[in-house]
Amino acid sequence: MIAAVASDNTLGESALGRSIADLHREIVAAVDSSNDGQLIDLDVIALRITVLCDALGGAGKDAAGAWTKELRDLSTALAVLDTILRKQNVHVQLNIEHLRKHIMPIE
Repeated sequence: MIAAVASDNTLGESALGRSIADLHREIVAAVDSSNDGQLIDLDVIALRITVLCDALGGAGKDAAGAWTKELRDLSTALAVLDTILRKQNVHVQLNIEHLRKHIMPIE
C-alpha cells in the first residue's frame, strides 16, 4: 500500500500532525506486513488511535478540521487493513474447516 500522507512541511508543524503521519505510516506498514503473511500487533495500533482521538478531542473543533484530509487518509488506511484482516480470518476459518473434515470425516 502506498502512503498518501501530506508532506512533512505541512504535518511537521505540530505534534498532532506528526502523530497523524506516524500512525498512518504504522498502519501502512501493518498492511504491508499482513499482505506478506506476518502477524501484526493490533493492540499497539488501537492504543495509538485512542491516544490520537483523545488529543484531537482535547485540541478543539478547529484542530480536527485542520487535519481533515490526513484523517480521511488515515481512515482509508484503516479500512484497507480491516478488509485484509477479515479476508485472512475467512481463509483461516476455511483452513480449519478443511482440516476438521480430514481429521474427522463424516461416516
